Amino acid sequence: MDPILDLARKYGLVVIEDATESLGASYKGRTVGHLGDISCFSFNGNKLITTGGGGMIATDNQEWAERAKYLTTQAKDDPVEFIHGAIGYNYRLTNIQAAMGCAQLELLDEYIEAKLRIAANYSAALAGVKGVTLMPEAKWANSVFWLYTILVDAAEFGIDSRALLQRFEEAGIQTRPLWQPMHRSPPHRACQAYRCQVADRLNRDALSLPCSVGLQSHQQERVLSVLERHSSSGTSSAGG
Repeated sequence: MDPILDLARKYGLVVIEDATESLGASYKGRTVGHLGDISCFSFNGNKLITTGGGGMIATDNQEWAERAKYLTTQAKDDPVEFIHGAIGYNYRLTNIQAAMGCAQLELLDEYIEAKLRIAANYSAALAGVKGVTLMPEAKWANSVFWLYTILVDAAEFGIDSRALLQRFEEAGIQTRPLWQPMHRSPPHRACQAYRCQVADRLNRDALSLPCSVGLQSHQQERVLSVLERHSSSGTSSAGG
């Protein structure tokens, strides 16, 4: 973020953080979502806290905050005559959704603690598994490990990430690949793309393991046992 912010300040650009997946994380001691000018948080069903959908905009700029609220509540100037001063949108959370979000926000520290515990267990158990690259954490960062994603080297591990996904599926355990790179998406294939080898490699090798805040230790041990069973190294370190 520092070089992005430096460049933005130099050219008078606004920095908008899509900070959902780092809710509660920090960058060089500063809270993610409070680094740029505006931050956006999705509360979709797979996020750290959820309202089932919708999200939140946060900013220290009072004028922008009022404008955002105005536009998200239909830009209605006269609620009796239904006069709209601009093209507005009905982007509000319902009161029930907002209450759900507030209640979960009160539990955020507990959720993060659970995420860190799950990540630490995976990292300890998988450290000796040949062909598996673990989730990194930069020295200047404090991650919340929204997902716990490993990289699977097919040559060393014995099977590739998609074959491993299928083995988990057969065991009744859901795992997921990372998202398709944009240059591979059918609607964007005609767009310019340059040197996307890293994105392609991550998409090919990555697999996200179960890591919901409600994941119990015996469930995590089951995930690890399936992974160990299909590893060519057969190391016992994946047994939990």
